[in-house]
Amino acid sequence: MTDVDRVLAKAVMDLVISIELTDDEDIDPDVATTLTEPVGYLLNSLPEEDRQTLAALFREVAEEEQGAERRALAMDFPEAMGLVAPE
Repeated sequence: MTDVDRVLAKAVMDLVISIELTDDEDIDPDVATTLTEPVGYLLNSLPEEDRQTLAALFREVAEEEQGAERRALAMDFPEAMGLVAPE
């Protein structure tokens, strides 16, 4: 993977996790779903090999998360987005 791939993976993951962690008073849950569902759809439209590669990259950048809550969500991100089956 290139540095660009890594930065884009981290950006996507950070954005989705930030939306997930936002209080319902700050962003309506229906709006949050509307924002994140297309991301999951696009990621899942990748061929299986690419999904596995991307899942590995998401796990790699998840290791860099500092906060416990963000790290937990980041580590589960590939499964939450449907890229891989839950372990």
